[in-house]
Amino acid sequence: MPTYFPLRPHRPHSRHSTALTAAAAVLAAAAASGCAGDNGAPGAGNSCNAPGVSADEIRIGLVFPNDGTIGAALKSARSGVDARLGLVNEAGGIHGRKITYVWRDDQGTAQANNVAVQELVGSADVFALLEASTGASGGADYLRSQSVPAIGLPIESIWADPAYPNMFTFPSLVASGSASDVFGRYVLAQGGSRAVIVSTDSVVAAQRFTPLIGQSLAASRIPTTQLAYNSTITNPARFAEQLRESDADVLVLDLPPADGPQILAAARAAGLTFRVVLAAAGYGKETIERYGASVAGFTTFSIFVPFEAKVPAQREYLDAAQRHAPELQSPSEDVAYGTYIATDILVRGLTDAGPCPTREGFVQALRAVTDYNAGGLVSGRLTFDKNVGQPFSCLIFSRVNAAGTAFEVVPNTTPGAPSPTEWCGERLAGAS
Repeated sequence: MPTYFPLRPHRPHSRHSTALTAAAAVLAAAAASGCAGDNGAPGAGNSCNAPGVSADEIRIGLVFPNDGTIGAALKSARSGVDARLGLVNEAGGIHGRKITYVWRDDQGTAQANNVAVQELVGSADVFALLEASTGASGGADYLRSQSVPAIGLPIESIWADPAYPNMFTFPSLVASGSASDVFGRYVLAQGGSRAVIVSTDSVVAAQRFTPLIGQSLAASRIPTTQLAYNSTITNPARFAEQLRESDADVLVLDLPPADGPQILAAARAAGLTFRVVLAAAGYGKETIERYGASVAGFTTFSIFVPFEAKVPAQREYLDAAQRHAPELQSPSEDVAYGTYIATDILVRGLTDAGPCPTREGFVQALRAVTDYNAGGLVSGRLTFDKNVGQPFSCLIFSRVNAAGTAFEVVPNTTPGAPSPTEWCGERLAGAS
């Protein structure tokens, strides 16, 4: 994890709030309004009366765990928000309004989340919420009852639940909960035939990924075995001998970011080779700097377009992070990148909701979007209509090059592949 630098201070909205207000930012220059004066800009004649909306401001709420183990894992979430809102506000805001936020710490628990969101909606009078928390399910029923739009990281399955039409996110394995054959297709294309899946019961997310990839591999007739690993009690070198006994040519690592590369390095030191090494976490410069060539072939996957692609939207993100979130040491890590994209979804919804946004109008406008890709930051084209039942199916795979000096995008050379960089599959029949 990158070293944490305290966020720069912000002016509180009121003496009743312990939350901090951030001058933030957005994308569109702009203007205009049917509820503004003749010049099209919000002003004294503004008649918009939705919660959190004034003549020159739209106030939102931000919820995340600020302390503890979960807080450490999600500590860069606020930086991603600051970076995206920083762009918008320096461009004039959305329809002439700057976007500000107040925040609450929900400790990553459902109970505290319910308290936090009710404070933000009730006392702070926010228009919508951004959430980067493992406890978002706690306040979900309240937000739905109040028709409050919520956009967040897809850490819980509730984000993909059609029963909550006010909640928006981008696809993820955890949120979708549905299996696709994309992993099986990828492994077959790399020549893999037998897999061992290494997981741990100490990480909740790992318990969700292992069954999904197991189903995907089974659909491609790739047999699997499973091994449990716990870094606090298991020696990596000894564990490598268990991997040898599995006789697998595909190594799947459903482990925390620090553990997967360590296991592969130990396996390589023991003389083991694999056709495919597929890891749920571990993408980043830390893996390269620490292990180098000993983890060549280490492959991660994401809906996010990896930074090796160097698309214009990524350069814009990196510039925004440097200028508006200078405390962020590793902009390429998934939490900051993900919250930047989640905030971009908020920006899209506010833009499409028009010059006099309402909560209902926001939800309706965003549900109608069928071609979202965050300006090129995510793979494929996303729809926000939950009734479509879009599976989590298109991914980009990145692996450590042979020299161990960088990650590289794995090209899709499958005949007839729709993209040279994306790997797509189909939802498995009967998958839940």
